[in-house]
Amino acid sequence: MRTIIVGDIHGSCDEWECLMETVHFDSEDDRLILIGDLMDRGKDSYKVFCKAVSLQEKMQDRFVLIKGSHEKFLLEENLSLPYRVLWNFIGKREAVRSFKQHGRRMDECIPWFKEHCVPYFEAEFFQCVHAGVTKETLPENDDYTLFMDHKCTRKNQYTGKLTITGHVRFKEPMRFDGSGKSGVPLPYNQPMFLPQSGFICIDTGCAEGNKLTAMVIEGDEYYLACATSARNKGKYIEVNKEKENL
Repeated sequence: MRTIIVGDIHGSCDEWECLMETVHFDSEDDRLILIGDLMDRGKDSYKVFCKAVSLQEKMQDRFVLIKGSHEKFLLEENLSLPYRVLWNFIGKREAVRSFKQHGRRMDECIPWFKEHCVPYFEAEFFQCVHAGVTKETLPENDDYTLFMDHKCTRKNQYTGKLTITGHVRFKEPMRFDGSGKSGVPLPYNQPMFLPQSGFICIDTGCAEGNKLTAMVIEGDEYYLACATSARNKGKYIEVNKEKENL
């Protein structure tokens, strides 16, 4: 069974659909992990939500939604004033507008997110969280580290089990080996062996007009693929495993 991990979607439904075509996603056999931050910023949060609901109903346990910072904002019953202001600034209004355009309210989706969000996911060769980890045993990490922390990735000091993250936006997917040095950009469309430790961050700023990235894992190997938002041209450019010279 392949595992397809998708970076922060942020309401970008067209790019998500393009990316699933690029990696030849099979909802009957693949496992799909969404790294968090499904909604806000992009124009189609409602469509992204509906697509996620449909996939979860079909895939059941093979569908995994990691809780991200924006899910935390959505689900926090007593969200503090500074976080409410921050949430509005970083995309809540776009999500509210998207739901309203379809005659719905965004808070109607809260029960579904409460039921299906998980704080992390662990497999044999890798684990997934939205933001970061400092302790290899996942339940020992606090909520801020898992959902909100930007420093874990940038400090590059984690040497535990390979962890796939989003949250921290880069132009390209990045590898952090725990050396304390700067991260290293990873190539698309190139089969590679999974490293045993450190971070791979796959948030590549889709809602800001850059790319939506997926990591496709099969056994102990993986490759990266993306869908690039070419908004100024009114179209989307696909980059897939067979089209390295597009």
